[in-house]
Amino acid sequence: MPASELLHVRAKQAVNGGAFVRARSLLDRARVTADSTDLVARIDLTRAYVEAETGDPEAGFAMCRTLLERQGLASETYGLIWSQLGLLLTRRGEGDQAMDAFAHAIDLLQDNDEYLGRALLNRGNVHLHRGDARDAVTDFTAAGEALRRAGLTQQQAKAEHNLGYARLLIGDLVGALQMIDEAGAVLGSMSVANRAVVEQDRAEILTAAGRPHEAIAALDTAASAYGSRRLRTFQAECELTLAWTLLREDPARARVVARKAARHFRGQASPARALRADAAALVAEIAAGARQASLLNRVDALVDDLRGQGLSRDATVLELQGVRVSVARGDLVDARARLTRVRVDGGSPVTTRLLWREVRAELAQARGDRRHARQHVRSGLDDLHQWQSSFGSLDLQSTLVGHGRDLATRGLMLALGDGDPALVFEWSERARALVGRVTPVRPPADEQVASDLTELRLLQGEQPGRRTAEARRVAELRQRVRQRRWYGEGAGSVGEPASLAELQVALKSDDAALVAHVVVHDRVTALVVTSDLTRVLELGHTGSLRDQLDGLTSDLTMAAAHRHDALAAPLRAALRDRLGVVAAQLVAPCADLLGERRVVLTPSGALAGTPWSLLPGFVGRPLTIPPSATRWLELRENRLTRPRRVGLVAGPNVARGEEEVARAAAEWPAAKVLRGAEATAAHVAELAVEVDVLHLAGHGRHTGENPLFSAVELTDGPWFGYDIDLLSRTPETVVLSACELGRVSVRSGEEAIGMSAAWLHAGARTVLSSPVLIADDVACETLARWHALVAHGSAPADALAEVAASADDVVPLLSFGAGW
Repeated sequence: MPASELLHVRAKQAVNGGAFVRARSLLDRARVTADSTDLVARIDLTRAYVEAETGDPEAGFAMCRTLLERQGLASETYGLIWSQLGLLLTRRGEGDQAMDAFAHAIDLLQDNDEYLGRALLNRGNVHLHRGDARDAVTDFTAAGEALRRAGLTQQQAKAEHNLGYARLLIGDLVGALQMIDEAGAVLGSMSVANRAVVEQDRAEILTAAGRPHEAIAALDTAASAYGSRRLRTFQAECELTLAWTLLREDPARARVVARKAARHFRGQASPARALRADAAALVAEIAAGARQASLLNRVDALVDDLRGQGLSRDATVLELQGVRVSVARGDLVDARARLTRVRVDGGSPVTTRLLWREVRAELAQARGDRRHARQHVRSGLDDLHQWQSSFGSLDLQSTLVGHGRDLATRGLMLALGDGDPALVFEWSERARALVGRVTPVRPPADEQVASDLTELRLLQGEQPGRRTAEARRVAELRQRVRQRRWYGEGAGSVGEPASLAELQVALKSDDAALVAHVVVHDRVTALVVTSDLTRVLELGHTGSLRDQLDGLTSDLTMAAAHRHDALAAPLRAALRDRLGVVAAQLVAPCADLLGERRVVLTPSGALAGTPWSLLPGFVGRPLTIPPSATRWLELRENRLTRPRRVGLVAGPNVARGEEEVARAAAEWPAAKVLRGAEATAAHVAELAVEVDVLHLAGHGRHTGENPLFSAVELTDGPWFGYDIDLLSRTPETVVLSACELGRVSVRSGEEAIGMSAAWLHAGARTVLSSPVLIADDVACETLARWHALVAHGSAPADALAEVAASADDVVPLLSFGAGW
């Protein structure tokens, strides 16, 4: 290869790596020695790109126009110039002209897979900016094929990365994550800039998945990386994504970041992208509470500008926000007129469809039309559930509920405003079980996940120090496990909430009552349902209740730690008083309606962690806490007449753990016990698929940031919530005799997730666990007696109530799921 060509190749490599100063030097040397008209043109074309990327887009644009006027160049060279011009036109926001330029380029580059692939890749990006995600998928797919034929692994990875992003826009979150992760392994090794691109798009996936805090951190990192390389266009894109991500969490900051992005775009002569940033800033202003009449004029002008640039997706979101402003101002005629101009259909992003439904519900409610308001909320939640049903991961399903939080809250408010118990039941079910309506599916076996969990067990067992290589490896493994679990496909089916009549038939058969505690806007309401009555009870504000519930956790922990010393009596007295205060608000108003019945509890997420079995009025009464009443009915239909196969495990360093499982095993014929060196993750997994009842006694740890990494300690390290997904079969009843494993993390106000939820999602009917510290002595005595009762035919929740009522100590164990 001649020296000039070699220098040009090295210059392009420097450009791809973001080393623009070095690229300029190489291009200067290449041009001096070039002896071909086409080579000189191509060197100048690379120079045009460098100028555009480093702060002078007009110079780059002018150079391309000049190159097109040169005579005698090869068709392929003209194709490259058109392709570069299309890229610069894209950056300027001139979408129609960019599409024309790429059409010329693609026609001229058919005989060169490398150049054709690059042109298709760039045209796909134009489709993305115009909101034409399906056309983008077509171009990125063709680009990937062309680049594969050319043997360009890194460029192929770029096409696949962008294809993943396009899939995100059409709602294929799992496909997007897989493609971006796979491409990221290649792109991340190329340069800081490419790593930042991967992080930016992964952040958008995290936002779509309902994990904005992680997304914000990733976007901050990516924006800094772009800024350090003076890649202002990329930096502005990242800032724009960050602004949209911040909208719900911090609209004031979102507005500041969006305005900064707009300035950067205008500095890069990219007016269309600047308009997108202007739209984000205006939406943030509205989200922060702005309602001035002048705001609507700004909305209208910006919507016209956006549509003029072909940016229909951003225009639609802004139009919907304009409707909201008119509703808030009380101008319902204007709001209705604005809404009729908005076009949303099945091809619109899921988040846009949810916003459209929410705005329509707001307007209907403001007009006093509660029936249509409920219909819009119901349709919006149906859209969300259908989307959720495509994912098999409990973690991903539960984080997605954030997109439906406002809709579900509005539905509850409408139902409570009507006061009709049937409506309150329907909406308590819809709001409480945003995941529960999705049909669970067993994820496929994944050897990589199994290997990563094994390595995690080893590393976490060694307790690596902060900021060590081992700690970084733990973080890397946890992220990979979580994301690979996200890859699992869902069943694609969604169930409707049970009817009140269906519930009442089952309650009559079981001599039970439903108590559904609903928390909306700091007020608690209880719906009580028995076989022959329904009542909606107002239970007051949550202000002092939250303090009391927080205090209960502390009191129970202290009481478990001081059972026989001088602090025992005053701690028990304080605990009794606080339990009485909480019960006075949550239980006492329901007492006369409940009689002596068993109770099915479906508490709002705001009440997660309440020690229900210890509250006066519920002590000694069989209680169970399913994900929803609908799910309770499903679980109730799938019960064994009596468990036969029982497995018990004693983890290390539990004072009476081995005694606990030995005494429990004595109540069952042929029970299998794992203790000491046998109590390993592999042996527990083998045991779990063989038994009807699995009892795990060990130290437990709830992980709030990702509850599926909550774990019970075994001989070879922690056994995680994610390990449950690897089981081919799930026991009917699971006993978690481990502190904290009854605790939950609440996502988006309602969805409670933790180790107990993971077992129920995997197929267990009933899970016994404690939301707080439980003393080893109490666990040993209580559960030995519980096994004796269950072995002789008692239902799990009935046995727990009987044991707890006769205990001399505090028994904070709860029954989750079917219960009986």
